[in-house]
Amino acid sequence: MEAAWRDPLPIQEGALRALVGRARDTVWGREHGFREIRGIVDYQRQVPATAYLDVRLLVERAIAGERNVLWPGRPAEYCKTSGTTAGDKYIPVTREAFRAHRQGGVDALLLALRRVGRAAALDGPMLFLGGSTRTEPLGRHAEVGDLSGLAARRLPPWIRQRYAPGPEIGAIPDWERRLAATARLARYQDLRLISGMPSWMLVLFERIRSLADDPGLVLGRLWPRLAVFVHGGVRMDPYRSVFEAAMGRPIHYLDVYAASEGFVAIQVGATDPGLTLMLDYGIFYEFVPVAELRSATARRLTIAEVRVGEPYAILLTTPAGLWSYALGDTVRFVSLAPPQLVITGRTGHFVNAFGENVIVEEVERAAAAACARTRAELVDFTVAPVYPHGSRQPARHEWAVEFRARPSNLDGFARAVDETLRALNTDYRTKRAGDVGMAAPRVIAVAPGSFHRWLAGRDQLGDQHKVPRASNHREVIEAVLAAAEVREPSAGPATR
Repeated sequence: MEAAWRDPLPIQEGALRALVGRARDTVWGREHGFREIRGIVDYQRQVPATAYLDVRLLVERAIAGERNVLWPGRPAEYCKTSGTTAGDKYIPVTREAFRAHRQGGVDALLLALRRVGRAAALDGPMLFLGGSTRTEPLGRHAEVGDLSGLAARRLPPWIRQRYAPGPEIGAIPDWERRLAATARLARYQDLRLISGMPSWMLVLFERIRSLADDPGLVLGRLWPRLAVFVHGGVRMDPYRSVFEAAMGRPIHYLDVYAASEGFVAIQVGATDPGLTLMLDYGIFYEFVPVAELRSATARRLTIAEVRVGEPYAILLTTPAGLWSYALGDTVRFVSLAPPQLVITGRTGHFVNAFGENVIVEEVERAAAAACARTRAELVDFTVAPVYPHGSRQPARHEWAVEFRARPSNLDGFARAVDETLRALNTDYRTKRAGDVGMAAPRVIAVAPGSFHRWLAGRDQLGDQHKVPRASNHREVIEAVLAAAEVREPSAGPATR
């Protein structure tokens, strides 16, 4: 890793040349003149930035059985993800692409072992709370499943013998049944490592407490030798206090950035401010300044051209046959030596109804600050604008929040959110000045299970699905509020 950090551009150039060379005789390679590409400049001139809709027809041709479409051969496996603009997306999982996913998983595990010691993590079961290992036919020549499930089927022997919940439970296709069976098993296991999305791991904790008929059960006592939580998918900050309370003792945390399209980054050091970009997994990265996203002349920067503090949309070129593919995430570098980044949100997830330009990273930091100030613990939340309607309904943000532990004062929670956003975001602070451009945010506490019911109604239960933190429309929040049996709004900030 350190060799890659010292001189990243040659490694990235080598990765791109290898990818282009392998795919030069594919349909995509012939259409984009891969035989004439000699380097990054040629590649960016001949290959446009793409999204799933741009390649969907080619993916469908490969699924139908055509060979050498986006990548040599014919992918036998796909993972399905949910898209907000393109519906269900089928991402190829070629043999070469899976090697990158496997390398990322093993590197993350080895880094966890370095923190806690080999014996602490490997002398007992390791729980991976992921998708089902069962696949479904996709056309005549391929099968589709969850990426985490596909990975679980290929675990190295030294991990497979410690893998929990095991192949039988892992193959249960229904998420609720698989979660219930995992809870029954994990309750009696001597777990050493757990891995999954924080929000869903907390659901598992609640299921175990329910089985034990003990809502105050301390999981750290149930698993006295649990040493580390490897997590990803959502930002950990809003959930950290809940985890610490659930464990009742310190454990180690290791963050990973593992998308269906590629394994991107790992938190190498326990105190690192960001996740280190994995440059040597055979993936070529480009970064588009967020301010230029809708421009026909948007720049596509390499790792050698990015700057600390600037927001970028990330593009991946991978051995799955994805070419300058927009991952949909926005990132910000916090260091270049080594290259470390934080995920700041999604390209389509933000609130800018009144010129306030609030991004996901900011609402997550505001939620974490409000929890700390009011001693609250949350399950999930989403934020949306309230558009003005006469004098009785001013412009503002509305938060739908499901709490595990209610704040000492709901109005105080709303005030903490407001004050944190004012400190983080100049545009928000300007709009809030004097309550002229925007009134203070309103927080609506929804009943337990509201977000679970909303996800279930969309058939999106499971580790591949997460709640949008911020939207520039009200579709998500209205659906969540409709799923909520009880709603209690804050009063103080809303009437100021």
